[in-house]
Amino acid sequence: MEAVGDGRAMPLGGPQVRGVLARLLVDVGRTVSVAALVDELWGERAPGDAHRTVRTYVSRLRRAMAGPPRDGCGEVLVTRPPGYQLAMDPEAVDAVRFERLAAQGRQALAERRPGPAHELLTAALALWRGSALAEFEGLSVVGCEAVRLEGLRLTVVEDRIEAALAAGQHGPLVGELEGLVRAHPVREQLRGQLMIALYRSGRQAEALGAFEDARSVLVDAYGVEPSPPLVSIHQRILRQEPDLGLGAVVATAAPRPIADLRPPAPATAPRHPAPAAAAPTPRPKPPPSPPPGLDVMGECLGR
Repeated sequence: MEAVGDGRAMPLGGPQVRGVLARLLVDVGRTVSVAALVDELWGERAPGDAHRTVRTYVSRLRRAMAGPPRDGCGEVLVTRPPGYQLAMDPEAVDAVRFERLAAQGRQALAERRPGPAHELLTAALALWRGSALAEFEGLSVVGCEAVRLEGLRLTVVEDRIEAALAAGQHGPLVGELEGLVRAHPVREQLRGQLMIALYRSGRQAEALGAFEDARSVLVDAYGVEPSPPLVSIHQRILRQEPDLGLGAVVATAAPRPIADLRPPAPATAPRHPAPAAAAPTPRPKPPPSPPPGLDVMGECLGR
């Protein structure tokens, strides 16, 4: 954790003082009681003077964060009974900005705008410098927040890769995805993205092998078969669909009916001519509509 003000890093002090600031940052803009700070730092082993010690830590933080008077930083850490509050713009916290950019990127992705989505999601991930709040593993609330942020970070990585695939930027992704799959072997989203990137890079056999590897891991480790979306990608590779990856993860163009991806139906026998010569020739019936719920490839992929 690092705090910067007026272009300088603030000397935050030792682990306990930093822990107080981290706990306040988790609830930036909201009051955190002294009792909650005591529980975060010591749990059930709090010393008798824990409340007074917390107030001492807050005083140290105030001095570290005060800065020159023109900054107005002295009012950042304020007393709000029954505790303290970081009265600051939440956008000054990297974690808050990360979540905002991630949400905007996912919205652009849902609106089938992969270019803006990729820019927003890349900007969100650029705010990271190492693991989230790694120095506070022993703190309960801060530790849970670190786990949540790390999980969200991986989801944003998947979203950014979706946007890149939808925009046709599959080439540079193969190496990154191979590393991600090794690190997260049961994330089927990453497995499917690797299959698509390999297939669109002209490596069809490796894409099919990636599916078999995913299936082996899932069956051997958990006794479950791959999910329907992953099976669907496998089937589309077997059918050698040329547009797989351009809309396979994010539909960037109008979806194609499933009927377009199948062989044409055999021709039916011609009707017997009408007995009356003057009778008009019957018009051919239109082809049957696709079954409800299976009208677009997107639904086949579970979107």
